Amino acid sequence: MNSTKVNDWLQIAGLFGVMASLVFVGLQLNQTQSIALSETYQARSAATVDNNNSAMASPAFLSGMSKIYAGMADALTMPEAIALEMHVGNILTMIENNHVQYLAGFLSDEHWERNLDEVRCMLTVPLFREVATGWAFRDSFDAVISEVLQEIPEGTDGCWTMGWTFPLQ
Repeated sequence: MNSTKVNDWLQIAGLFGVMASLVFVGLQLNQTQSIALSETYQARSAATVDNNNSAMASPAFLSGMSKIYAGMADALTMPEAIALEMHVGNILTMIENNHVQYLAGFLSDEHWERNLDEVRCMLTVPLFREVATGWAFRDSFDAVISEVLQEIPEGTDGCWTMGWTFPLQ
């Protein structure tokens, strides 16, 4: 075999090697993205569990939520109102983070819709509407809150009054 044929075969082999390397890199990138999505989901889940556990350990939160569910928001004490404000602010901050993740492609449409349902339910409570409009969020998330607020009928006081299921009905 002359040197030009050997050179041609080496170039073809090199080309296949480069293509195989690119396919391998693509597969690695896909796997890395899957791992990043899983880690992001795990971090969101852990933050939610931590926030809920913290709220459940607070007598003021439990008492305040009981009054909200019973339609007695006007009977909230100052510690109850503060505990509820902090909890709702934390939840909205986590959902705002989810909004960032959603816009970046790290959160599925299904998961984001579930977040929107939570915001819709939360903002049916007048006290929680005050928190949502009083805290500082990014403009794009403020726009989400504004859209949700426009969907809520006047005089609504809780998810259960909008036909959404609520366990204590």
